[in-house]
Amino acid sequence: MPRKNNPKQTIENIVSVSSKLFIEKGYDKTSMQDIVNALGMSKGAIFYHFDSKEAIFNAVMEKEFERVAETVSGWLMDMQGLTAKEKLSRLLKLNLTDETVNESSTMIASVAGSPQVILGSIQNSLEKLAPIIAAVIREGIEDGSITTEFPDECADVFLLMLNFWCDTDVFPGDSEVVVKRFRFLQHMMKQLGVDIVEDEIIEAVASFYQKGSM
Repeated sequence: MPRKNNPKQTIENIVSVSSKLFIEKGYDKTSMQDIVNALGMSKGAIFYHFDSKEAIFNAVMEKEFERVAETVSGWLMDMQGLTAKEKLSRLLKLNLTDETVNESSTMIASVAGSPQVILGSIQNSLEKLAPIIAAVIREGIEDGSITTEFPDECADVFLLMLNFWCDTDVFPGDSEVVVKRFRFLQHMMKQLGVDIVEDEIIEAVASFYQKGSM
């Protein structure tokens, strides 16, 4: 007797294969036919689970941010003994260099011209990551290294500015522009009592973008 298809496994396959295509080709240049060909499935079978390429991309980004959240949680587990402020500063440094995070940034950049799609990415980012950052901010309020009255709001705004506004693939700008954005982010977070964007971070960002423009 033939074994029935596992819907959960089918969805995972669609998401996994589509993720690779979005990374390699970008969102706009990946067609539904590309996804059909790569999966070896009929278009009808795919549409049974996802009604559009946008829906597939949203599922991909949800999975991506789950992976990022797991990575961030793992980093925090290795930071025992640090103050919350030190933890957040270290998370920021790791965020700028980690391959898992960079893959997500690459896919987000590929939908920069599609506002509705990028909105879904923003929602996924906040849903998966903001609670983790807010929890560390609350820890900082307890240990005295952070003084804000708005832990949840600070987490949301910080992630929005870091992952989207400071990303020149989403909001274009040269090295001077992106450094100014990071300096503004530094100033804003300091004013809010979450002083975690160190000069060292901004210098590293400046160096990265200057090398890229050479």
